[in-house]
Parts: sequence; C-alpha cells; structure tokens
Amino acid sequence: MALASSVLLSAQNPPAMPPPQDPQQAPTFRSRVDSIVVDVSVTDKQGKPVTDLTKDDFEIREANKPQTVDNFRLIQAEDPEDLTSLAERQITSLSDQRRETEDPANRLFIILLDDYHVRVGNSMRVREQLAQFVRQLGPRDLVAVLYPLTTVAATTFSRFHDGTAQAIMNFKGRKYDYQPMNAYEEQMSNAPPEIVEQFRNEMVIRTLASACVYLGSLREGRKTILMVSEGMTASLPLGVRTTGTPIYQPRGGTDPNSTQAFFKETELLSRMQDIFGAASRSNTSIFTLDPRGLATGEFSVADNVTAEADRQVMNVAMDSLRIIADQTDGRAIVNKNNPVPELNKMVRELSSYYLLSYTSTVAARDGKFHPIQVRVKRRDVEVHARKGYWAFTEDEARAMTSTPKAGPTAEVATALDDMVAVIEPSIRKPAAVSMAAAKGASERARVTYIWEGNVSPAQDPIDRVAQVAVTATAGSGEVVFQGTLKSDPATGRVAGMTSFDAPAGLIRVRTIAQNARGQRIDQDDITFEVADFTSARVQLSTPLMYRARTVREVATIKANPEAIPVVGRQFSRTERVLLRFDAYGPAGTTPKIALRLLNRVGASIADMPAPTPAAGNTLDSDLSLSALPPGDYLLEIIATAGEESVKKLIGIRITG
Repeated sequence: MALASSVLLSAQNPPAMPPPQDPQQAPTFRSRVDSIVVDVSVTDKQGKPVTDLTKDDFEIREANKPQTVDNFRLIQAEDPEDLTSLAERQITSLSDQRRETEDPANRLFIILLDDYHVRVGNSMRVREQLAQFVRQLGPRDLVAVLYPLTTVAATTFSRFHDGTAQAIMNFKGRKYDYQPMNAYEEQMSNAPPEIVEQFRNEMVIRTLASACVYLGSLREGRKTILMVSEGMTASLPLGVRTTGTPIYQPRGGTDPNSTQAFFKETELLSRMQDIFGAASRSNTSIFTLDPRGLATGEFSVADNVTAEADRQVMNVAMDSLRIIADQTDGRAIVNKNNPVPELNKMVRELSSYYLLSYTSTVAARDGKFHPIQVRVKRRDVEVHARKGYWAFTEDEARAMTSTPKAGPTAEVATALDDMVAVIEPSIRKPAAVSMAAAKGASERARVTYIWEGNVSPAQDPIDRVAQVAVTATAGSGEVVFQGTLKSDPATGRVAGMTSFDAPAGLIRVRTIAQNARGQRIDQDDITFEVADFTSARVQLSTPLMYRARTVREVATIKANPEAIPVVGRQFSRTERVLLRFDAYGPAGTTPKIALRLLNRVGASIADMPAPTPAAGNTLDSDLSLSALPPGDYLLEIIATAGEESVKKLIGIRITG
C-alpha cells in the first residue's frame, strides 16, 4: 500500500510466512538511496488477507521495466494470547515508546485534528464518532493526537485508548474564527482574514509533512495519519462571516471563480507536494475524514455568500481531501454521516500486508514522481499497492551518501526534546503542568507541582481554566497527593503550585482542568520520575525557572518563597530568567557549581556568572536574554565535589 525511498532499516524479527526462515536469516532491507520499499495488501474475494504468498509470487515494474525483489516479508499485527498483559503495558517513557513503535506487530496511527478547518458544530459531532472508534481499538494499536500547531517532536503514542478518546472529546473546531488562542496566533491578530487563512493552510501542510517524516524515523512498514478536516482552500469567498477579525467586512474576500482564485488554488496544490514526497519516503498513508458528513453546502444563511460560490468553495475543499488521500495511498472518507465502518476498514488493512524492497534500475534522481506497477501471480485476488514513489533529487542523494557532520549528542537531543515537550502543552492545552523534585526532610523527596492556564480574555468563561484537580499516585498505588489547586489572583497569572512528599521512582499525576464552576475542561495524565536523594553522591534537584522583566522583578522573586515558577520554556529577548536549583554534596556540603550557556548542538557560547546562595542548599542564577538572537539554547549546570561531578541540561527557546 505505501512506499518509501528512504534510508532503510534492518528487519528485526523473522518473517511470519512459509517457508519458515532461520531468525538469523531475517531479511535485511538495503540502506541505499535507490532502494525502494513498497508494501502490498492482497485479499481474496471475501476481503480476507492472503498470507501464504512467496517472493516469487510478486512482480514489480517501474517505467515498464521489471524489477528484482531483493527482500520480502509478511507483516501481521496479530493480537497476542495475553491481551490483558499487553493492554496494561502502558508507554510511560521515551524508551517505552521507541520499543513499542519499532515493533512491526503494532499499528501506528496519528490523528490530526485540524481545528483550523473544521466548524465548531461539526467538530462536536465528529469527536463523538472518533472517540467511539478509538475506544474499540486493541492493544496492538498505538495512537497519538496532533493539532496544526503541535510540535511533532513532542508527539507521544499511547495504547490507553480511553485517555486518548477523552482527549479527542476536547476537540473544538475554529474554522473562520480568528480569535488568537496563544502567543503565536497573536502575531496574526491584525492580519486580514485571507492572510490568516493562508497562514493556517501553511501550518497544516507543515504539520502533515513533519508528521510523515517523524513516522518514517520510527520504523519501516506501514504507518497511518488520519486527518480530520473539512479541507483547505486558497481563498476566502466573498461575503463569508468571520469572527475575531480586526474589521468585519461583509464583502471581503475573493471570487472563487476568478483568475486570482485559480492561481491561488494552483499554488496551494503545489505546496502540498511537500506532503506527498514526505509520505512516500516515510511509508505513510494519509486518510482524510470530512466531519461534515453528507453535506449540501458550506455556508449558512448568516453568510452573504452566493450559491455558486458556496458550491465552488465546497468542491475545492473536498477535492483537497481527495487529493491528499489519493497521492499518499490513503482514502478520503467524505459524504459519510457515520465514518466508523470506513475507519474500521482502515485498521483491517494495516493488520496484514507484505513488505518488499527492490533496487531501482531506473535510479532517476530527478525529484519527480515515478509510477510503479505491482502484480501477483495468483488468480482471484485483489492487490492494493501505491501507484509510485517520489524520487530524491541529486542534492538529496548526495546529502544522504556524504559523511554526516557531527550532530548533537544524545544528552543534548534529549534536553531539547524535553524542552519541546514542555513548550507544546503550554501553547495548546488549557492547562500546562511542570514538576520538580528536591531532597525532602525524610527519606522521601519533596515534589513541587506547578500548573499554568493557557487563557485569553476573549475566551468564554465556561472554557477558561480557573483551577485544577490533582491526583498523584506512586508506583505502589499509594496516593501521595490529592486536592484542588485554585489560581491565586495576587500573582497576576492563572497559575498555582503545591508541594508533597513522594518515594523515589515513577509517580503518575492526573490533572483535571476546571473552570470557575468546577466543570471539567480538559484532563491530562503524566508520569514523573522522582530521583532518590538519599544517596551520599553529588546531586542536583530539578531546576525551576522564573520569568522577570527587570532586575527589580528578579529581586522580588528571590525575596518571595511562594513565587510560582513558569511551566513553559519559551521566553522573549526582553525578559530575564531566574534559574533556581538545589545542589547536594557529601555530608551536607554544597558542591562547586559551574554554569554555561550552550547552543542547540551543545557547543559552549559563554560561561555564566556563579550562582548566588539562597536558603540552605538552594542557589539562584539570573540570566539576561537581550543579547541572544532568537533560537533554542541549553543551560548547563555542573556540580562537582572532589573527583565526582554531575550535570543537568535545561533547554529554553528565545523568541524575538
């Protein structure tokens, strides 16, 4: 079904097909630029998968030239005998996610909720259907939820389908609603609606292409993106009613039948090539789901849009869904009031397929689409495979075969990933959470929980976070904290914090964001690893960060032990960052501390001034950001006592 011309990975398990092979002889897919991987679904007349084919049963032709199949493997996502055991094996760390996503027996899904191109009423209807679909998925299905502004690097997969369904139930469409919901969108708050629509289209295209590349980095074999959207158009029709715009102009927009609109649509289609190429090279199929169902029109009587413009805009938007699906070997689920049967069919197609590779004899590095034909030498079967692949350009091939430059270490990459994982919820989710651990009065650590609401004055009060209900549970099942944390108006922020004691090890924390009436807005479950501070070794607590604009504000924060740290790691150049942490040495001593500022590849930029002592083992360091250009950076803390040292890296992002 899907195909990728990318660096190929070695197959990790012996193929489950006749004749049996020695596990030591499992097929290895070649890591050559001109190697092509294609997966093929073969079903009988009853629609059941055919699983007894051999390599010799397949024939692949490119440019009408027969190609030799180098490697061959049957992939089957069969449910294990012990379903309960697998279902309870939740993903709680990056290593868990790596292990589970690499397993070819697990199916991978990303659900992209395109709130930019879905009306609020349609989102409320489709989220019920999506939640129903997700809840009936099995333990072999790993699902992640994505939005157009979600950082793909922060995407996490889960087999906890009830939690994923609950997250989907928070989906709220914003089509033609331009109220800014975060600082990123604030930059477009004064732009005309047509410019905002172009910005939204660009964000969706980038997110789809990035998601394909991300999935391709996880493993070979088939992956799926389900895009929930009413489709993209390049122009805003005359007379459409919008909200949240600086000036409402009933006749603002472009005639969908004009030459200007035609060229805009052509340009949008050209931009989608990024999606098609990324999907082809990453072996990812995109299924598109139109939440409108069987729709008769795009606009209501509240819009001053002609019937002809209404029909034209709806056709263009729906065609964009069909094009994305067709070009990535997915399917467009349109004009379906109940999409669940089609979604179930999508899952079945991922359950059994053949993975083949061949080395192209055409080897054209022109960046163009190359058709292929896949046939099976058996009667009465249906073969489903991609129509072709997007070739690399000469520059791309040269870059792949050249010696790579030294990149960031795994330690640096992890710190940057952690930074992104913190920034994304602070932009997207109603309430973002951060946690820190330090040495406690007893053998247990002292855990600090911080929450911060992502609110806007334009929000309806019913959607505005005012408090959070928190339950923290240790690995033993002990509830170490339970309570409701309200926002303190005196801080000038919608934020709060608390501290509690917890044993070393993983703790699971459930946060339920609530409005002022105590009604649930959102729910989030995170896992936090509490360090063991009973050791006599050199140790550092989890650093906390505070935002300030002036030196005076820094002094005020230092003098206030109840000051609430920030959750996010994104700061403006006009701000200052106060870094606070504890350092522990042998016999209660304080180790020697060195602070450095690093760039995103881990190279040193500058040594920072030595931190100043606060209370006990606590140290403070004040950093001005005005001299730094926008970008990602790392703060490095090194604690040394004698021959022993320990290091922590904290990522921050600086905006203009």
